[in-house]
Amino acid sequence: MKNLTLFLKFGFIFCFCFHSKVSTQEVSHQLELSSFFSDHMVLQQKKGVVFWGKSNPNNRIIVTGSWGETNSIIADNRGNWELKLLTPPAGGPYEVEVKSSEKTIKYRDVLIGEVWLASGQSNMGMILNPCENCIENQEEEIKNANYNNLRFFSVLEDLTGESLKNQKWVKTTPKNASKFSAAAYFFARELHLKLNVPIGIISSSWGGTNIKSWISNKKLKELGPTKNIVPKNIDDDLVKIERLRYNDSIAELNKKELGLITYDLPKPYFLWNEKIVWNIDLWGKNKSRWIDLDLNDTKYKKFDFDDSKWNYIPKSIYQDELKIKNGIFKYIFKSDKTSLSSGIVWLRTKILIDDISKDFTLEIDKGIDHIDQTFFNEKLIGNSFSIDGKRNYKIQRNLLKKGENLIAIRITNLAGDGGFRSPVILKNKNTSISVKLNEFKFKHHAFITNGSSVLVHSYPLNNLISNYKEIEENIHRGYVINSPYGNSISFEEMLNPLIPYTVKGVIWYQGEANVTEYNEYLELFSGMIDDWRERWGYNFPFYYAQIAPYIYSDNQSSHELREVQRLALQKTFNTGMAVLLDIGEKDNGHPPNKQDVGKRLALLALNRDYNYNIVDSGPLYSKHKSKKGSIEISFDHVGSGLMAKGDLDGFEIAGEDNIFYPAIAKILNNKVKVSSSIVKKPKNVRYGWKNYFEATLFNIEGLPASSFSSLN
Repeated sequence: MKNLTLFLKFGFIFCFCFHSKVSTQEVSHQLELSSFFSDHMVLQQKKGVVFWGKSNPNNRIIVTGSWGETNSIIADNRGNWELKLLTPPAGGPYEVEVKSSEKTIKYRDVLIGEVWLASGQSNMGMILNPCENCIENQEEEIKNANYNNLRFFSVLEDLTGESLKNQKWVKTTPKNASKFSAAAYFFARELHLKLNVPIGIISSSWGGTNIKSWISNKKLKELGPTKNIVPKNIDDDLVKIERLRYNDSIAELNKKELGLITYDLPKPYFLWNEKIVWNIDLWGKNKSRWIDLDLNDTKYKKFDFDDSKWNYIPKSIYQDELKIKNGIFKYIFKSDKTSLSSGIVWLRTKILIDDISKDFTLEIDKGIDHIDQTFFNEKLIGNSFSIDGKRNYKIQRNLLKKGENLIAIRITNLAGDGGFRSPVILKNKNTSISVKLNEFKFKHHAFITNGSSVLVHSYPLNNLISNYKEIEENIHRGYVINSPYGNSISFEEMLNPLIPYTVKGVIWYQGEANVTEYNEYLELFSGMIDDWRERWGYNFPFYYAQIAPYIYSDNQSSHELREVQRLALQKTFNTGMAVLLDIGEKDNGHPPNKQDVGKRLALLALNRDYNYNIVDSGPLYSKHKSKKGSIEISFDHVGSGLMAKGDLDGFEIAGEDNIFYPAIAKILNNKVKVSSSIVKKPKNVRYGWKNYFEATLFNIEGLPASSFSSLN
């Protein structure tokens, strides 16, 4: 303890002195701008667009557009500068010159037009070519994606910021477009074809992210659902991901009863998209620390360890022989509601090998999510980090035993549903051995509580399943660091770097990650919109997609979330909602029809921002009147009139007891009349009130009505 105290004192003195030295030195910066400025960029027309960057302190920066506008500013004492440059009506190409006393930067092939930010979770981030036939008509769409005046800047899924340094604006070609956000591309194409002006899209999305991830720390402190979960000691102006790490009081846990031992995970596990690893070897620099990590579990890799009390993974986990429908973590907890599906699981199996004369490779085609240490006969053969990345490990023949051989794998899942996605294959030129997941025994060994702490538990499997609510209530997670799923993380690393690039407005597609939190979503969603507008300094239009129907689990109510999104139109001004009640799929939370998503978002912009006199929304519930034995429902956005596609199903009515019963519905004078022989004095009405529903009510323009409930 004495040595530790001395170390801490010395560390404090050293840090203080070092900080003092840095703060008194003049920092030298060559002229540089954000990577959001590059050749082929699109600037918002007829605006004072913001340019910003760094230079040497007190240097004069001059920005000149070849269309005849110039502006200048003196950098501050730290070398930071920001100015606005007036832009002309849409056109180009132009050049922009940024000049200091030491350096000149020129941007070529610059277009002036309309710039939109596209953001959200996976349905917005889903690219035009995510997998075979995952987007409707994707091959033809990509083949025809040739638009010189439609350009994209894509923020990759990377919390390090390293990939952003190398990103640039790109033109729409078949090669480039295959990596564009599909929904954003169809939105941009519709605007481009209708307006005949250049369109620029900045795309920044991350699959599975909760809305709290996209709200600044400062705003979270102001919102009712989150004001008590945000650390009070974080400087709002200097907040960084590294500083979000704090431990909720693990002392509150009854460690003796739960059998918990606390460890710290090695840092970092921050490279979340292995597709950008070509210039970032962050995992390679830290992987050795995972090899040495001992969580009181190294015995599980031993050949003679007694795993007789471990359970086998069930066959029910397979969708088919080659594809696993749910990872092992989802199976353990069974309930989709629980957020405990992170942690560490060990897998063990023994296989028979007769021919040991040649090396083998161990392959997992669909990969492991996220980190694995794979042992063969107690020898480490693989140590990887990726999201569903393939595994291909060499097994040298001197490790082989004639007869039984042991495969032992430690999997660390950081968030979401992790584990295997396909069987394990051992093969060489002569032999191929397939090891199905249900041939493995497993043990859930630990939870990850706040992105950095591991709690090893002594729960048997049955107790884990039956007591997960108790565990969830007792394990306090705090902030998830180095993960896109922590509060404010996506805001800080995926959004903040592009502020204040001048945009016309925002399109947004998110909400699936919040279906269990619909009660708080309205305040969070409107708070996020306010937050972004405050950061940019103006009230841009904000258009969003209502989440599509999908069969969520029984304890998730996506219709409640859809209703909150509808109510947000009344709470937050200058917003619009694209209804997707007709494009959902029962078993697919990522509907392949992204064409209609983009087009419907574009309708909102064309009508409200570009003076097109068009119907831009499907019917939205306005009010209802209770009449003798029936209810008459009025709608906004009826367009040329209401119509049904097929039978007008999905309506329910309730009396004073608010117990709903199916109702007969008819369209009369552009209103809907509903009644039921069971409900004599109807008081309330709802439509499409379940997770999965196929729309039946439309306007003549072909846009579906939103689900709704008059109880809200």
